[in-house]
Amino acid sequence: MKMQKKYAALIFIFLIAFFVGWSQEYKFQHITTVDGLSHNEVRRIVKDSHGFLWFGTQNGLNRYDGYRFKIFKNIPGDSTTIIGDKIYSLTATEDKLWIGTITGLSVLNTTTLEVIPTLNIQNAIGENSVLQLFCDGSNKVWLSTENENFVIDSESLEIVPILKGYRIASVAKGFDNSYWVGTDKGLVRFDYDSATIIKNYDIGSLAVYGLDEIFTNSYGEVWITLGDKILRYQSERDRFIEVKRSKSLNAISENIEGDIFFGSYGNGLLKYTRDTGVFESLLANPENHLSISSNDVYDVFVDNENIIWVGTQEGLDYYDYSRHRFNSLVHLPGNKNSLRSSFVQTMFQDRDGTFWVGTREGIDCVDFENGYSNPKITHLDMGSKGFESLNNDYVTSIYRDSKDRMWIATMNNGLYLIDEKYNIFKQFLQNDSEVTSIASSSVRAILEDHLGRMWFGTGGGLSLLIEQNETNYSFENLGYSKLNTNSLPLNDVYSVFEDSKHRIWIGMNRGGVSLLQEKGGSKNFLRFNHNPSDPKSISNDEVFVIYEDVKKRVWFGTSAAGLNLLKEDGRSDINDGYYFQSYTEIDGLSDNEVNAILEDNEGDLWVATNTGFSEFNANTETFTNYSTYDGVLKGKFRKNARWSTKDGTLFFGGAAGINYFNPNNFKFNKIIPEPVFLDLLIDGKVIEFGQLLDDSIIISEQLSSGSFVRLPGKDNRFQIEFTSLSFASPFRNKYAFKLEGLDEGWRYTTGKDPSARYSKLKAGSYRFYLKASNNDGVWNEKPIYLDIVVRANFMDKNIVKIGIAVLFLMSLIFGMLAFKKHKSRVQSKEINPKIKKSHKPIDPNLEVENLEKIKELNLLMDMDKVYLDSELGLAQLAEKIEVSTNHLSLLLNDYIGKNFYDYINHYRVEEVKKRLKDPNYQKQTLSSIGGDCGFNSKSAFNRIFKNLTGKTPSEYQSMPTARD
Repeated sequence: MKMQKKYAALIFIFLIAFFVGWSQEYKFQHITTVDGLSHNEVRRIVKDSHGFLWFGTQNGLNRYDGYRFKIFKNIPGDSTTIIGDKIYSLTATEDKLWIGTITGLSVLNTTTLEVIPTLNIQNAIGENSVLQLFCDGSNKVWLSTENENFVIDSESLEIVPILKGYRIASVAKGFDNSYWVGTDKGLVRFDYDSATIIKNYDIGSLAVYGLDEIFTNSYGEVWITLGDKILRYQSERDRFIEVKRSKSLNAISENIEGDIFFGSYGNGLLKYTRDTGVFESLLANPENHLSISSNDVYDVFVDNENIIWVGTQEGLDYYDYSRHRFNSLVHLPGNKNSLRSSFVQTMFQDRDGTFWVGTREGIDCVDFENGYSNPKITHLDMGSKGFESLNNDYVTSIYRDSKDRMWIATMNNGLYLIDEKYNIFKQFLQNDSEVTSIASSSVRAILEDHLGRMWFGTGGGLSLLIEQNETNYSFENLGYSKLNTNSLPLNDVYSVFEDSKHRIWIGMNRGGVSLLQEKGGSKNFLRFNHNPSDPKSISNDEVFVIYEDVKKRVWFGTSAAGLNLLKEDGRSDINDGYYFQSYTEIDGLSDNEVNAILEDNEGDLWVATNTGFSEFNANTETFTNYSTYDGVLKGKFRKNARWSTKDGTLFFGGAAGINYFNPNNFKFNKIIPEPVFLDLLIDGKVIEFGQLLDDSIIISEQLSSGSFVRLPGKDNRFQIEFTSLSFASPFRNKYAFKLEGLDEGWRYTTGKDPSARYSKLKAGSYRFYLKASNNDGVWNEKPIYLDIVVRANFMDKNIVKIGIAVLFLMSLIFGMLAFKKHKSRVQSKEINPKIKKSHKPIDPNLEVENLEKIKELNLLMDMDKVYLDSELGLAQLAEKIEVSTNHLSLLLNDYIGKNFYDYINHYRVEEVKKRLKDPNYQKQTLSSIGGDCGFNSKSAFNRIFKNLTGKTPSEYQSMPTARD
């Protein structure tokens, strides 16, 4: 009995480990009220016919476009708003969203976003709770209240009762056009055309107030969640069998691979894998921010991009495969099967496939024998080898040579040799009294050349191992000499590399790169250093990374000036014909500090930088950048901490652990995005269709391709917000736009700012075009457009301009005559006239120009919020409106009555006041709010805020109702 309990415990532990391992495969992002969601309890998820996602919560309806939420709520007494805020059911038909609430039904036009009057439907169902809505893809909508059931024609809105005497909890459509209807009297198979019940299935009652669900998948299978049971239909026996038990099961959805996800109220998410037939649990884990938010799941929805959306008690979760292409190994406190330190400096894969990982605190061995998702990590105890210090050393490089000797380099404790064949365990330290000792105890790089010679890059130069026999070793040291221009330029060596032509390259910190030249027993170095006046010189003298690709191209990574490709010109005598072509941030590299380089099976280079990975296609000379947004670890990567396996998996180590991935396994998004116009804004305010501005209607219908926009002459600046309705890594989507009649070519932006802004448009007709690409660069080449007309301002008409000029000229003539007359009169009365201060006459043209600049300045504040930049100065602001600093000071003093700092601080304080009133910022500290609003110190923030409001920020925040 004790033995059985022991085995049961072991099995339980294994299952827990297995489930945790599976949960790491599905890493969820989270959306809550902080991100704009109206309520964290998300009950229902649906996608409309235009491609927008809708979330029904316990406090409002939310439309999501990938970047922003548009919230719909009930306003008492306003029939144009939805009927209630507690939403229990949702379904979508062509151009309509059906919203079931606790107080009745609303139907929303998803094009105009207006509530459609449905008096006949309201008369039929009254104010009863709508507990179930279902649309089968045709124009029929099934609706159920507690005691009645209806089918509604989605086009005519005609409503008819159905299945009287039954309380319907759920409906699904089968492949044979019959319906599966879950009722309080069991499961019913129903033929709609004949209005007859084909068969009753005695599986138990489906609760109308419960979470029971029926689902038919792409294979024609019927699945049911019924209380704590999952049932599946056996068509060959015409019966349902129980296949799984869990807690309070509910929602069902299917991904592209045919796997099925089940929601559970109390037990998280269940996944059924079609290939294996295995059910796996996915539970909330407070210690893992990438687990689902809550074990209380209400709804699961998989969209056409294979993104899994989960509505929970504590917010909206989603798994976006495109953001999790990079696996990781990190240090987890208390977990022995994790790295001993997240600071990884080097990696080496041994002949048996084991990875030796050098960290700042010793060495780990990582075994992927059970697959990349289930690594086994061992913390090596080097004390058994007599190297106790290695258990805490900063390990910089590890290498097993052709003689089966293991070499371990450290940053401060020299070089270690483990030769188990001859039972040799040695440590090499720099000794000033021994010329043949290693050049430095700081060893950074190890190289075995094609002749079997061992080279070591150190902080004191380059060391070549001299072997008298298996037990006697010494070093020939090559370093910097003032007397020899053919020596190394510096001793601080970080990389030693031999290319396919057997050339040995040495990369140094601030010493550039050198090429070893051996002739007649002598060893000299050809130096390559950065020359600011020579664009073909290496771009920087901090060279830490050297790499050769399969096309025999040699690449050099610098610490501050990007990537360099070695070029050769046999006709030149300068530097033996060698020169360099550089690639930097200007060319698309994510960051100019190159930490490691590897090549994938497609011939693309993967460059690890301080901000992530840059995938470089050397043929097209284009970069694709990946960051923490895509699942890359935080923290900079370490120099040369990289490895590539035979199967194409790439490993990169850094300050946060190890990222590893196989680009061959990347699932690319091939779905063509559909660009959509969202809102037109003028001076930062959304213009609704039918809204009057300057006594005229700007847009007469909801924005869509082909819409017509009429702008008044004096309000001709505008902003257009848009989206592509592609939810896979939406911030990586790209947009191309142009205003025909103004822009000569396409302008580009990304999902970080999906909008376009224009100002100072002249009167005339324009057409605004928009295209979009998804996160993997698939473009929709059919642009949508808006026609825009800017009406002429009355003051812009030529006849008016001529009239003003004539009047101005006449006024000037009469003024001069009057002045002469007055002057002669004064001279005749007074021999010594008093001298008065003269007032500078105002140039009307300059006055108009100044007023335009003031408008432009205020627009920068209201729309672009440039005051949020704590580094903003008078010169930068002047540059933005294209005036001199003196001119800007004049504008601020003469037209606004404030100096630069008072003007900017006024906006900053107003922004702080808004955020202190906004519940979305309640969890943010006062200091961080001040910093985000442009104040660069806590003391300045408190002082300026109190000067302008009379209260400190904390006093203002604690007011019962903060008022401006």
